[in-house]
Amino acid sequence: MDQPHERETSIIVPLDYTPRKCADVLELDMGDGIVLYNRESDLVHHLNPTAGIIWQLFTGEASVRTLAVEVSEECGLRLDHAQDQIRGLAAELDALGLVQDARRGAG
Repeated sequence: MDQPHERETSIIVPLDYTPRKCADVLELDMGDGIVLYNRESDLVHHLNPTAGIIWQLFTGEASVRTLAVEVSEECGLRLDHAQDQIRGLAAELDALGLVQDARRGAG
């Protein structure tokens, strides 16, 4: 009974991960979020409005840590919550080949 509640297994990126959109990803603002098309995988992905805003911040100029501080201050969120959300989104988009860590250089 004292076992921790099992959560979905999730991929996490480090706080110094610096997300940058991959060059081969096309984006279209649909009003209710952003649709991304990955030419390499030929897959389409829909981001909800909140994820779409964060996607726009993935320029390769700021780490997850920096983005989380900015988002938490701007939106009045707890820093740990902002970090968790941004880390999770960056990890998911990285796994889908939509972003990469800018620290790895051009690729």
